[in-house]
Amino acid sequence: MGVKSRWEKYPLTYRAEELRRLAGWIAAGESGAVVGLPGTGRATFLNVLCGRPAILQEYLPAQNQQVVLVPVDLNNLPGDDLATLYRVILRSFYEIRERFDGGIETAVTELYQKHEAACDPFLPQSALIELLLKFEAAEMKVVLVMNRFDRFCESATPQMTRTLRGLRDRFKESLCYIIGMSQEVTYFADLPSVAPLYNILDTHVLWIRPLNREDAFDMIKREMEIEADETGLETLLSLTGGYPSLIRVVCHWWLETDRNQANFGERLLTKKSVRNRLTALFNALTQEEQSLLRDIAGRRKKERSKHLANPSKDERRVLEGLAKKGICRGTEQGWEIPGRLVENYPQNAPGQSGGRIWLREKTGEICQGNKPVTELTPLEQAVLKFFIENPQQRLTYSDLIDAAWDEPNVEGVTTEAVYQVIRGMRKKVEPEASNPHHIVNWRGKPEGGYQFFPEGRPS
Repeated sequence: MGVKSRWEKYPLTYRAEELRRLAGWIAAGESGAVVGLPGTGRATFLNVLCGRPAILQEYLPAQNQQVVLVPVDLNNLPGDDLATLYRVILRSFYEIRERFDGGIETAVTELYQKHEAACDPFLPQSALIELLLKFEAAEMKVVLVMNRFDRFCESATPQMTRTLRGLRDRFKESLCYIIGMSQEVTYFADLPSVAPLYNILDTHVLWIRPLNREDAFDMIKREMEIEADETGLETLLSLTGGYPSLIRVVCHWWLETDRNQANFGERLLTKKSVRNRLTALFNALTQEEQSLLRDIAGRRKKERSKHLANPSKDERRVLEGLAKKGICRGTEQGWEIPGRLVENYPQNAPGQSGGRIWLREKTGEICQGNKPVTELTPLEQAVLKFFIENPQQRLTYSDLIDAAWDEPNVEGVTTEAVYQVIRGMRKKVEPEASNPHHIVNWRGKPEGGYQFFPEGRPS
């Protein structure tokens, strides 16, 4: 089956809300990040967007210039250098050349074939600029769609992302980026390569949430490959909550098993394929979010209620963040978690999540969740208080020494001494000291340091 026909099976109404927002960005000439937790279908969404261009046209203004969506695979670069980056982008145009009219198609083909082996970055860069000028002259807007961009940034140099920013600035009226990521950009700020594009990635953010009812039913029918009755559709949606990764494995289980509806959820939670997907989803949440979901699961079980009716102010803040990601939703009865598997998993999840680390202003006491952090040494207390006052900032060893050590003793303090203090703190606030989520290293020149995430950075 060809790539084109593969995406034709998705209806024009697929992900209508998300496509409407994305079309708004593109029509306004804006770039942005498409973010989705594991299992929500971010990659499929971007693939459908690029593989079936007509699906976007439904949402673009009638007077909008022609839009060209170009999927760029930055995760299989044969080299981490500028020449390779430019050549891969040229190849991306070449791979969809049949979508263009004769003149543009010829230019794409000739420029790519002429420079596909060029090692001097100036040559493929010049070819790419020439190509973009042709699109600009033809009043065609180019959208480069780059998924798993966070993985690319792990090996990319700042020079590579600076050149992407430079292209965007030069062709601001005719070029924009749609960038797929697993988390919001704040959690990748320690990567130097992220900096040139940071304000593009944090201004417009679209979270890919579980499928709505219509799209979920459509996927269930495709996965089942048989006609499912209304009761079966409702049961499968109730179990999976509309998460594509769960729909896939649960539908296959449904076809192969003797279905006893009384204990669907319990039986599915014992399946390795289901637990693996739930674990990946759960671990992608912050420690604060995990902690609240565990707490909600316990309270629900105790109160025998599906809803959390009266959350505190802090709980509401976390719930609103989870709603943005699609994990929960507010109803007239209270907050609920769609999907019985996702709803029941937190109380069975391995490990132990820590809540937000915060400072009780009146007493100066440092707390994690609702509990005081005990047995901190004076130095640990001072460093942690400085972290709380400067969340998510890249703090150097020198910053920490100046903030926490007494003035007469500052000059002789080594980075090893800072490390020992951090090591002690991690034992008291991290769920796993060897796998920190709150106090995270970053490396830089001439010195590195630490970032502090009060909510606990996702895995």
